[in-house]
Amino acid sequence: MKKFASFVLSVLLALTFCIPAAAAEDYGVIYDETGQLGSEPLRYAGEVTLPALTERYGVDLRVDILTESDYDTVLDAAEGIYEEYEYGYGKYHSGITLTLLLTPCEDAYTMAADDWCVYLGGTDENLLYGDWLYDLTKAVEPYLSVESGMESGAWSGNMDMSAVALSQAVGAMAEFVADFFAPGDSGYEMTGGPSGQDAEEPDSTSMYYIFDISDLLPFDQWEELEQWAGDISRRHGCGVYVVLVDDYEDFGSGDVYDVTTQIYHSEQNGFGMGDGRDGIMILLSMAERDYAMFVYGKSAGYAFNEYGQEQLEESFLGDFGNDDWYGGISHYLDSCDEYLAKADAGHPVRANPLWGIGLMTFLSCLAALAVCMVLKRKMNNVRQNAQANEYIVPGGLRLADSYDRYTHTTKTRTKIEQKSSSSSSSSSSSSSCSGGGGSGRSGKF
Repeated sequence: MKKFASFVLSVLLALTFCIPAAAAEDYGVIYDETGQLGSEPLRYAGEVTLPALTERYGVDLRVDILTESDYDTVLDAAEGIYEEYEYGYGKYHSGITLTLLLTPCEDAYTMAADDWCVYLGGTDENLLYGDWLYDLTKAVEPYLSVESGMESGAWSGNMDMSAVALSQAVGAMAEFVADFFAPGDSGYEMTGGPSGQDAEEPDSTSMYYIFDISDLLPFDQWEELEQWAGDISRRHGCGVYVVLVDDYEDFGSGDVYDVTTQIYHSEQNGFGMGDGRDGIMILLSMAERDYAMFVYGKSAGYAFNEYGQEQLEESFLGDFGNDDWYGGISHYLDSCDEYLAKADAGHPVRANPLWGIGLMTFLSCLAALAVCMVLKRKMNNVRQNAQANEYIVPGGLRLADSYDRYTHTTKTRTKIEQKSSSSSSSSSSSSSCSGGGGSGRSGKF
């Protein structure tokens, strides 16, 4: 009996230790052994951004998040994994890995201050010199520093904030690599950091929420808005997107609303968050100043119904009409955050029916009062008499003869002008739309 009990206990312990490993997930070239750090930006980075940089520059880029290790240090673990799983690209097997070692803590994970590293693998001598690896480590350090994450809870048990910090670290890693390997004067210099105006421009590899294809925003403004939109999207589980293009016709067919839905549903972009791919997107086309809004998903539709969409666009459409791109996007993001927070609390933005009922009641009472005043005014010369014969005029009523005579008929005709279908709409106008599996609005700004 004791042997059987010992066997059962051993099996249970083995299953317990296997649970973290069983929960591991792969996001392309990103391996997450916790299974709790996944997000849409992280998945996009692992499946699109990092592989694209690898193909472009010939350096294997990977991220490994571990929960247990047989090595003495995290650096030894990074080196061992690199060799064991044959990381590297090209004949020199060049590669850069970001490795984190997390410690289980109840249902979450924490990370010690020195349990992460950036590792360079391969035999390419051109990468073995200079301070660039140190600079790359410093670039991702703000997002992986335990001290910096204490206020937000990152790396101290708050897995949501840890996921945000990890996504930001991977983004910083990708941006650094793109700057370092970029050819020409705009690339990274061995003796310094990113230099030149071209190094500070967003490109498609780093755009997740704010797609400034028309290059209307300075880099610092775009970066701020990109991080803001990402934070809102992750907190509410609903992607919040902005697309700025020169001409929407270059990106699809149909009107501006149709093209917006096509961009949202494009497989290569992967917009939306969660199983329902919830999200809201606005598209601005500069050629004819066309505008469209598209809302997709059950949760997004709950937060932004037809009334909510109409109210939402009032917060930013005027800014775009004045070419205030930063102000318009800021107001859009702020309003989306507010609408999503209210929806999360079970109180989405809706039209107030009491206001309409009150207005109709007031107008009805006002109309009734006017009728009563008119009737009262007509009765001012009426006086009550004491006897009935006082109401009869002298001589009474006598009809000597009566007849009807037809004289003529008058007809009046008015031509009804039909509104032309080609009449143009006024600026900063929009109307409701449907299609693409969701709903939205479109018009001019």
